[in-house]
Amino acid sequence: MSHSPIKLGILGNLSKPKFKSVLPDVVKQLERHHVDYVLESEAGERIGLASERLLPANEIPNVADLILSFGGDGTLLRTARIIGDRGVPILGVNVGPGLGYLTEMLVSEFSANLERILAGDYEIKERMQLIATRQSHHDGITALNDIIIRPQQVARVHKLEVLIDDAPLTTYHADGMIIATPTGSTAYSLSASGPILEPTLQALILLPICPHTLTMRPLVISNRRSIEILASSESYLIADGEIAAALPENSVVKVERAAFTTKTINLTGRDFYDTLRTKLNWGSARPFSGDNV
Repeated sequence: MSHSPIKLGILGNLSKPKFKSVLPDVVKQLERHHVDYVLESEAGERIGLASERLLPANEIPNVADLILSFGGDGTLLRTARIIGDRGVPILGVNVGPGLGYLTEMLVSEFSANLERILAGDYEIKERMQLIATRQSHHDGITALNDIIIRPQQVARVHKLEVLIDDAPLTTYHADGMIIATPTGSTAYSLSASGPILEPTLQALILLPICPHTLTMRPLVISNRRSIEILASSESYLIADGEIAAALPENSVVKVERAAFTTKTINLTGRDFYDTLRTKLNWGSARPFSGDNV
């Protein structure tokens, strides 16, 4: 077989024993197909790979045409953070027992689909990123799933004044605030009783966490809007589940759609509703007919 015209990058979750066990076989398959690839240094060193194949994780998007993310949804989120605005598409390969919301295939399906990956026989889907900007800071904090503002002192009532496009919305008294993308609608937002959105919708979710007034309901707004939040007490700004910054009292955070997207690969033909039925245990769908009524 001729040398692959694309260069693959490999990132993975080394905390998962399954990834460490399947990595040598994945590498053998790539070399058998004469694929040009680079591997995250820490993972490659564990299996004794030659140094010319190894790069620090944040350098891999500079040379790879496509990145394989071996792990679960958390690993794919990490991969998206590493790629940032460099536009390299991600193929999520789940090394656990079942598919996540973001990963495209099981590791057991990788071998059967390798030829299609190398041939570019797949669809690229773009997922919205958020960017959160703090007052007096020029650097933005990005997230694929969600930006969360939570108080540092959990027992304290948290007052959050919210503006949409500079116009006052309301002041929430809640345990925090989630701003989620459609991708993030099946993450923490779902656990906090937020709505599920199709990944292709151009919308944002504004969701108070345990509001102290029952009239404070979740909102779905256009992703063309900007959201400003004034947090009265000391808070944490959390991006995709990781604390990104500590916020002093009366901090203002602006959250809006980022100028770039995360590109994910759809190769197996599974759609969003297949995943929902499986993950939420909705059972098998039946074709609709008059007999079902």
